[in-house]
Formats: sequence, structure tokens, C-alpha cells
Amino acid sequence: MGRYKQLLSDHVLEVTMVALLFFLVADCHPHNGYWDIIWNNTGPPTTRAKLSGTSFEVIINNENQIEISFKRTWNVSQSSEPPLNIDKRFHYMAVSDERQRVMPTEMDRKKGQVLDYKEAVLLTDPTNLDLKGEVDDKYFYASDNKDGQVYGWISRTNPPLGFWMINPSNEYRTGGPFRQDLTTHVGPTVLSIFVSTHYAGEDLAIKFEQGEAWKKVIGPVFVYLNSNAAAKANPSILWNDAKKRMNQEATSWPYEFPVSKDYIKSNQRGTVSGKLFVYDRFISKHIVAASNAYIGLAPLGEAGSWQRENKGYQFWTKTHGNGNFIIENVIYGTYNLYATVPGFIGDYKYTSNIKVTPGSNIKLGVLLYNPPRNGATIWEIGVPDRTAAEFFIPNPPPQFKVHKYKNNSESRFKQYGLWKQYSVLYPNIDLVYNVETSKYSRDWFYAHVTRKIGNNTYKSTTWKIIFNLANVSNASNYTLQLALAAASQAELQIRVNDEKAQTPHFTTGHIGGSNAIARHGIHGLYWINSIGIQGKLLVNGANTIFLTQILALSPFQETKKHKIHKENMGKNMQLSLLYVVEFTMVAFTLLLVVDGRRMIETPIVRLDIQTNQVTMSNGIVNVTLSIPYGLVMSISYGGVNNLLATQNVEKDRGYWDIFWNRTTSKRARKKFLGNSFEVIMDTENQAEISFKSTWNGSQSDELPLNSDLRFVMLRDTPGFYTYAIVERLEGWPLVYIENLRVVFKLQQDMFHYMAISDERQRIMPMPVDRETGKVLDYKEAVLLTDPTNPDLKGEVDDKYFYATDNKDDRVHGWVSSTNPPVGFWMIIPNDEFRTGGPYKQDLTSHVGPTVLSIFVSRHFAGDDLVIKFQQGEPWKKVIGPVFLYLNSNSSAMDNPTILWDDAKRRMNQEVANWPYDFPVSEEYIKSNQRGIIRGQLLVNDSTTTLVPPSNGYIGLAPRGDVGSWQRENKGYQFWTKSDAMGNFTIENVISGTYNLYATVPGIIGDYKYTFDVQVTPGSSIELGSLVYNPPRNGATLWEIGVPDRTAAEFFVPTPPSEYNVHVYQNNFESIFRQYGLWEQYSVLYPENDLVYNVGTSNYSKDWFFAHVTRNIGNKTYIPTTWKIIFNLEIVDNASNYTLQMALAAAQRAELQVRFNDEKVAEPHFTTGKIGGDNAIARHGIHGLYFLYSIEVKGNLLVEGTNTIFLTQAIATNPFQGVMYDYLRLEGPHQ
Repeated sequence: MGRYKQLLSDHVLEVTMVALLFFLVADCHPHNGYWDIIWNNTGPPTTRAKLSGTSFEVIINNENQIEISFKRTWNVSQSSEPPLNIDKRFHYMAVSDERQRVMPTEMDRKKGQVLDYKEAVLLTDPTNLDLKGEVDDKYFYASDNKDGQVYGWISRTNPPLGFWMINPSNEYRTGGPFRQDLTTHVGPTVLSIFVSTHYAGEDLAIKFEQGEAWKKVIGPVFVYLNSNAAAKANPSILWNDAKKRMNQEATSWPYEFPVSKDYIKSNQRGTVSGKLFVYDRFISKHIVAASNAYIGLAPLGEAGSWQRENKGYQFWTKTHGNGNFIIENVIYGTYNLYATVPGFIGDYKYTSNIKVTPGSNIKLGVLLYNPPRNGATIWEIGVPDRTAAEFFIPNPPPQFKVHKYKNNSESRFKQYGLWKQYSVLYPNIDLVYNVETSKYSRDWFYAHVTRKIGNNTYKSTTWKIIFNLANVSNASNYTLQLALAAASQAELQIRVNDEKAQTPHFTTGHIGGSNAIARHGIHGLYWINSIGIQGKLLVNGANTIFLTQILALSPFQETKKHKIHKENMGKNMQLSLLYVVEFTMVAFTLLLVVDGRRMIETPIVRLDIQTNQVTMSNGIVNVTLSIPYGLVMSISYGGVNNLLATQNVEKDRGYWDIFWNRTTSKRARKKFLGNSFEVIMDTENQAEISFKSTWNGSQSDELPLNSDLRFVMLRDTPGFYTYAIVERLEGWPLVYIENLRVVFKLQQDMFHYMAISDERQRIMPMPVDRETGKVLDYKEAVLLTDPTNPDLKGEVDDKYFYATDNKDDRVHGWVSSTNPPVGFWMIIPNDEFRTGGPYKQDLTSHVGPTVLSIFVSRHFAGDDLVIKFQQGEPWKKVIGPVFLYLNSNSSAMDNPTILWDDAKRRMNQEVANWPYDFPVSEEYIKSNQRGIIRGQLLVNDSTTTLVPPSNGYIGLAPRGDVGSWQRENKGYQFWTKSDAMGNFTIENVISGTYNLYATVPGIIGDYKYTFDVQVTPGSSIELGSLVYNPPRNGATLWEIGVPDRTAAEFFVPTPPSEYNVHVYQNNFESIFRQYGLWEQYSVLYPENDLVYNVGTSNYSKDWFFAHVTRNIGNKTYIPTTWKIIFNLEIVDNASNYTLQMALAAAQRAELQVRFNDEKVAEPHFTTGKIGGDNAIARHGIHGLYFLYSIEVKGNLLVEGTNTIFLTQAIATNPFQGVMYDYLRLEGPHQ
């Protein structure tokens, strides 16, 4: 962490760059790691100075933390030094998921050919011959502030080491979220840059005037080191771990540990929240939620000034799909609120200043952005997103070899020499764009650069936009909205219908210094100009706008055009031109609209209603459902007529269904079949249809439940949503519901690749492979004896292999083998409508190919999660919406994870947009009818210090006992994770009365808040600091395991040798997601049961993951007794001890506990018969959680050797048993 303070002085200082650098391999210590600064006294030359201390001080030195300080104080006589007070506390590169590669060496650069500037070097004789012909340039690896939170290097050592720079916050960086800067580069060098002119020019140089005072805390940043032997073959293992750590650091911000009083802690900060809408009356009559907008607080200034702001702090966030935003941890001070909204030009600024004070919670309510607009759009080119990424980007010159990344759009423009290709494509005549026939992604060069005419001589270029107008009003004014994504030493002149006019109708003047084209940035600083055009300059018929980049001293002078847009003030006509300017680079975004309708527009949503079916379509996907049943018969996408299983009858392809019974009758499976069909909404932008089923009291053999199945399709959306409203009325008969889900069965000859998580992805067996295989101990488990794919022979297939906790199941699905491949994904944006809380496990996808979303089930839980309605009990619940997302990419033929990664990105969008604003049903609760809960949870485990629980799960669920949430199945639940300081925020809670529950990793038991929590629409409840006192009666004498509600830390054997194991990369779940693990207990312990010696045994090697029965042959099983042997030096016979016993799962078991007497008839403790989660057979490492605090009389223990006998007493099959989570013996009660 650094602290900078400029004293009042007689110096004027300009700071152009402040950076923290680490050289991973260096030849002398002074260059290994340092802070430095590049500065000048108003003009060249600049000076680079390392920030070297003149005094050293130990700030804190204890068991948990060390902080040291190196201070240097400027001496007025040191005119050659920067006038700052400084308090400086102290062959594989990865910058993002996609930008990862083996890098050249420093020697490769020295031997290479320097190109147009010293940073760019052609590798002519690299050490790694695969790199020959590539260009190396440190600017290839630049990132936006918003994206550059972690990056670094991985070594070639064995095991490999990762060296990572983690930037947990951007509050201390200059220029806002879109500001680009360097990350890492050949050296190998790792940077964290806080101030620089890169991609911005002089606007981002900090300029201190005579006598100006300043102080700023920069950092902390975190240098993270990791290692894993498996990364030798797969370096991304260390990258993924670094990302996880980055998320932890970001969640922990602001840190609590820095000692400096200048570093502002969380209790000195405030929160600002609100909801941002956009109103552009020429696009929509209604206000529109500003979805995924960047909104932030920055020092006082004009609209958009945040991107040039360089002295203060900035605090940014993204809005949800409904426009909601929360800016947390704002340092006290006075700010303006700014925003930039994707899809809209310009910048938003809130009208009033915002004063944040320590602990303040400022609610701004609804804010409205009116983007620049004077009339209706006539046409436009491009997309208003502050970049030129949508325009035509050429291949680099053929003499330069392109380094190929996987699925990285940035690799298109992160190439050397792209600007040269303009002169190749347009050697004599400049670009001409015909609005009616041209396409900007193909015909609009990404950068408006100069033309090279030989011998390092360059000339100006003039681009033409040709368009037709009818009924021009000569008496009116039109407007050209010109937005530039970047500019560098450029002047853009605009002429209308007269290229030879001596004076341009508009000029930007000399603008910009971003150098974005030379530095491979697709944007720099953003500019917008609203240019008035007199109607008399335009004509009926063909018109031409001439865009001239007039300055031409180098190949890099340019602008990037973002959008152009023309408006008629008097008659509400508009020609819209948005022009993005960047150094030697121009990118335009243009779109033509006549009479308020786009000439090039996306297809509208349509409903085609026939007698027996209805088809929803939006030009991307078609979905056909039966009338009145609501069965999904066909899904058409990507040129495939039907993705669903055409080999099945139409009623067995896509449906909602339910398993139910009347307690004594055999359970029945029923598809939800509507008996009425209704169109709820049918507009150009959205269709919602309903299939209702109403129970008739005379139908005694039918399920007493009303259902309303909804299907929603939105414009421009590659997929569709479905949700259900289920209801019981008062007086209806008793019924039990075991399972409620939505199911899609796909084409079995098309979909073979399944993805459940980053690690669990694989080629799957075919249904016929199961038919020809051997059924094992239960029907779901089949040994593949003659599979279609021989590589799978000897494997076991079981749908339970692919189960996942609710908290981890946000997206899963399949990728087809078609060309191009198609992805079919189930996205579950929220868990509020699922039963059992975050740890409830359930099925996802499995052989079929089948895609599920299960909302109610007894899987991994048993009867406790069956919904049991008593006679007369009413109930209503909205389940979903879930989103069926479709995607396609030809590159996925070789790498299906491309579609998986895209599905994850879409999943994150859906999660951010929750709760949705589009469902029409009044039963679906929108965001303005919900509330928010905040607080801090601390743990007091009989110590003198309250400890904040990092990553604790904290949630609201219907009222009940401690831990009842895991068995709760009728209401809604709302969960979140605490940060490193125990702070939590539970957002979007449906109004009602709840209990607050929590479970904390590393701590046994469950927390329940003392009082009920009443949530009302719009409420914001601050609970303050809450203290959890976990079960404890005495000091720990010994413990076995880790209290985390699972048995994952214990010994998990390899499966029986007759079964081939499918190996995933870097997936710990593959260890226990195997068939037959329970059988290995009888192999390892054929006669004598497990014995664990406290002090010498290791639970990861010596404690079997499941306490099961022993197979003695002929399908006969006997109880098993495990022993824990331990020594006590002193025993207080008059006191009581405690055995804390936490179980991670139980299946029709009875666990008996005896102390020092295995033969005593009556056990000292018994659980009684417990459990029905079947987690052992279903490869779950946990089911429902049990905790027993067992009192042990002191006279049962002896000084010296003691033994605890744990007997699993019920033994009728191989799956009965328990999984332990954690055991702890506590000393005498205190």
C-alpha cells in the first residue's frame, strides 16, 4: 500500500504514471520489485524515479500480521526529485480466461526486428520456434480497469508456481472502469498501474498547480503465489485458483488490516443505491431499465468527466437487469453520480451532488437518463458501446504470424499492423459506405487512419456516407450525433454534400492522444458531438457526408467513430452519426431509421396459433407447444428443425411433471397437462402464453393441485423462459408431493457432449449403451459392456454422478455434434423457489440426452423433503422462471467449452437480472415489491475474540427451529455468502415473515437469529452485528475432520477394479462421484473394523468416508463398529464431558455410541433410526446434516487409554450407514 501527499510548495508537478512492478526473473536485486513514478515539471523531458524510502519503520508485528513502512519526505532543496511524501508499504502468462499463452523471452526481443515503434518487435529467431514470425508488444496484453483484476505468470518448475497480481478494487485507479492499461509483458514482468497516460494521453496526467495539496492512498494490491503439480499439464489450474482468490480479495474489500489511518475502513464508508431508467421517446414510449449500465461516483465535474478524472477516488458498479444498483464502500466525501448505458449514446450525470458520510445509506430512488436526442433516427451505423469492436477488423499483414487464442474476441484487434491494411484495402480511393446496402461489420473499417503513399509519407483520408432522403425540410435543422471511441493527434472535418467546401461544416479541432491504434486498443477516451445541420444543406434523393481525417504526419493519427445520427429539430427528423475516434484509428456506428422504424432491425416476436398447437418465434428460435396441454413438441434453432427427441412421441419431449401420492397409495407420476390455453401478452418485444389446469373436486384419483404453466419469449433472445404457478385451495384433500420438475429430452443422435461445471464435462454414453449394458445394484447404475463409443467400455453410467448442490447449479446442458455445434442449456438464475436451501443436492442432466431443472425432490434427503399437505391446507408458489438458452459457434467443433463458457456468461447476465421484470403474472413478485436485509455475523466460539466468518451461508427461510431450513419445502428461501468480515446483504426478498439462519464453514451447528424478520415491499432492514455462539461445553481435547457439512476430507477409496474410472481434469468431485465405493470398506476391512488412534492416525487416510455395513457374502450384511482410541492424562470423574458428533448424511441407520465398554447392552447414546438421503448409493458426499451434543459422564472415562465405540447397528443392505462430518471431544463443562 502506498500513500502519496504533495506538500504546498513552489513546484508545479505533472505525474504521468505510477506503477508497482515485479520482475520475476532478474539479474540484480535493485530491479526485482519496486514502486516507481514518471513525472515532469510541466514539460519534457519526463523523469522516471523509483520511490525509495529514506527511513524504515515497523508499523505492526504480531502473530497474525506484519506491516512495515518505508518513508521518504521531500526536501525543498531537492528540486530534481518529485515533490511527494511517500509511505510505501510494502514461460506462461495469463491475463484473462482467453488470453493465456507461452511467451517469448527477453532475449527473443533483443534478437528480433524492431518495427514501427520500440515496443513492437518481430521475433525472427526465438528460443521457441513456434513463435517465429510473431510480433511481441506489451500493449497486446492491456486490459480495461473493469477487467484487469488478476493476471500473472506460471513457472516451468516442477511443481509449477503461479505469481499473480490481484487488484481487489479500482477505487484508487484513474479514469474509471473503461480506462485501459498494461498488465504483464515479456520480462517476465508483472505490473499494477494506478496512474498513466496510456490509451488516454495528457488528459490522464495528474497536473498539480502551484501550491496545490493532495493526498491519496493507492492500494493495497495483493501479490498472490500458488502451486499445483497438476498445472504442469494444465496451467489453467493455477489461473482458476488465482481467480478464486481474486474473488475472495474483492469480496473482502475494503480490507480491515491496514494500520495507516489514511486508509479508510468499511465503518468509515457509505452506500448509495437507486434505480436507473432511460427514456428515449423516439425508441420507446416507455422508460426502459438501464440494464448492465456502469454507474459510479467520482469527483465533481461535467457529464463524462469521470473518464479524465485522475486525482480522486472513483466507485463503480453495474446495474441489474431491472436498473437497480448499489454502490458500496464509498469513502466519505462529495461526489457526482455518473453512468454510461450500453446501447445509448452519451453520459449520464445526476443533477445534485451526493455527500457520503461514514455509515450513510443514501437511497436515490428512481433516476432517469435522457440521452442526447433532438429528433427521430433516420439511420445509424454501429453499436453505441464506447468501442469500435463491431466494425470490420482486417487480418494483419501476412508477414506477421497471428498468435491464436481460444474464443477471445480481443485477439482480433490485439494484433500488430492492422492500421497498415487500410492502405492495402483502399490503395487509391477511400472508404465509401452506402447506408442502404453496406453493412458496418463488413464495410466500415475499424479505424479512420491516414493513407501511406510511400517513404514514410502519409496523406489525409476522406470517407463517404451515402444515403437517401425524402421530403427534406429546408427550413428545419437536423442533428448529426457524432460519438468517438478514441482519437490521437487527429482533426475530423465534416462536410455535407460538398467535399470541396473550403470551410468544413464542422470540425473537432485538434483532439486526442490515446494512441489506441498503435497500442491495439479498440477504444480510448470517449467524445460526443451534437452537430447541427441546416436543412438547406440536404437534398431530396442521394446525399453524401464527407468525413475527413485531416492531420497526416504518421500512420497512427486517427479517429474511431462510434455512432452517427441526424435529427430534425422542427420536424423531429434525425440523421444519427456516432463517431468513435482513436489515435490513428476511426470507428463508426451508424443506423438509419425512417419514420421512426429501423430499416435494418431485428425480427419481432410472433405467435402462430393453430388448432392444436402454438409456435413462438423471434427470428432466432422457434418453440412449438401443444394446445391446450402445454407440452413442448419442437424447438428449432441454428438451422436444426427440432432439437428435441423426435424419436419420442410428441408428449414425451419437453414437459413439466410431478410425482405424488396420498400417503398409502402407490406414488403416481403425472405430466402437467393444461385444459385451457390463453395468450397473456403478444407484442413485438414479448410473447407470454399460459396453459392452465384446474382440479375438479369430483376427480378423486387426480392430483388436487391447480397449475398455470407459462412460457415467455423475448425479442433478440436466443431461447425462452418457463415458469409455473401451482396452487391448492383451502379445503382440498391431503396429498404428498415428492418431485416437481421441468424436463427436456434431446435428439440422441445429435447431442453427445454434456457439461455440468467447469470440470465435469465429457462425451456421454448413448441410451442404447445402457440397454446393452449390465444393471448393477440398482437400475440407475449400468456397467457399459458394449458401448457405441469403445472408449467408454467398462465405465459405469449413473445419473446420480451428475448431481450438484443448489448453490452450484446455475447452468448445465449439452453440446451437439452438428456443424456448427449447438448448445442447449438450462439456466437457473436463482434458488429462491427451490426446496432445502443451498446445500440441497439434485439431478441436472444425464443420458437421454436429458436436461432437467428439479424444484422439489427427495433426492439426497428422503422423506424430509417431501411436501406433505394436510387435509384442507392451502398453498401457492411461483416456481421459476428458468431460462432455456441456445447458442452456436463453429469453433466449438474442436472445443465444446467455447459454448460452455458462453453459457456461463449468459448465466451471469440472467443472475444479475433477477428478479426479472418481464413476467406478466401478478403472482410473480417484482423487485419493487421486495426488500433487503443487511448485517454482520460474528462467531464467538468460547474465545476472547469475536471472529468474522468468511464465506458463511446466511439466509432467510420460513420460520422454524435451528437448522430447519434444510428440511423446509413449502416456502421461499433467500441465501447469500458473507464477506471476510462477516458482512452480508440479502437482496430481493419477497415480503413475508422469516427466520434468519446461517451455517459457517469451520464451525459446527447452525445459527438462528433470535427474532422474526418481517420484510415488506421496499424495506431495507439493518440487523447490525449478530453473534453466533456455536455448540461448545468445554475445551477441545481432540477432533476428527473438518466441520463443513460434508465427508469430503476423509479417505475416499478407488472404486472396484472391474469398473473403469472416467477421469476429469482438476475435479475433486470425481473422487467420490464413482460407483461401488461402499463395497471397498469390506475389501479394506474384511474382518476387523476401522480403528482410529488419536494422535497417530490421519483422518484423510485412516477414516473411511462412510460408516457402512460389511458384506459377508450372499448379500448378507452385518453391523460394523468403529473404534476411536485416545489418551487422557487427567479425568474429572465428577464432571461431564461432551462428544460433539456431526453427521453429513444418514441412510436408514442407527448409530450407537459406547464409552470404554463395547459389550454394554444399552448404548450410552443412540441416534435412533435416522435418515433416508441415500447419499452413499448416489455418490453424494453429504445429504442432510445432523448434530448431536452427547453428554459423557466423567466416570465413563479413565486416565490413560480410552476407547469410543461407534456402531452402525442396522444392516440389511450395503447402502445403510452414515457419513461423518466432524467429531470433537470436549473437556469438562465450563
